[in-house]
Amino acid sequence: MTIGSETPFSANAFLFFPITMLRKLLPALGLAFVSTLHAAQPKSLADIPSVDPEVEKAGFVVPAGFEINLFAGDPLIQKPVQMNFDAQGRLWVVTSTTYPHIKPGEEAKDQVVVLEDTNHDGKADKSTTFADGLHIPTAVIPGDGGAYVANSTEILFLKDTNGDLKADERSILLSGFGTEDTHHL
Repeated sequence: MTIGSETPFSANAFLFFPITMLRKLLPALGLAFVSTLHAAQPKSLADIPSVDPEVEKAGFVVPAGFEINLFAGDPLIQKPVQMNFDAQGRLWVVTSTTYPHIKPGEEAKDQVVVLEDTNHDGKADKSTTFADGLHIPTAVIPGDGGAYVANSTEILFLKDTNGDLKADERSILLSGFGTEDTHHL
């Protein structure tokens, strides 16, 4: 079977089909395709790219009429793993000092943080710890008066019962996931 004129449908096509389609689709949308498949790895600590947001921002290829702005950075957030916006425009972020695995003697400071832009300037200026005491959280979905969180071996629902943007109740919805690899959840 053939999809288009150049991509045979096989088990290997799943790896190449999306990239082929992206190369065709993104320019049509006015976006640049940047392949990371052959990206060079740093050879020494001197080769590690700068973490300065302005230096990183300068490396983006942005279509005419668009711009990139930093919404949040240190000290509002440290080691973000995954994030989602809610209907109020707040950014919910799971952070993990121990991701992807805890080291012996290391203390975890894994949490769900909610970032808000209270003065409407396009940058987060308020950070609220919604929940802490987590263990390598890898996902957060705000909803139903709280948030669903993938937390290592379990999926939790953390509920805010009084509207203060703090989790007051913690329910385990599913558990028993393996700990061999934090990417299981």
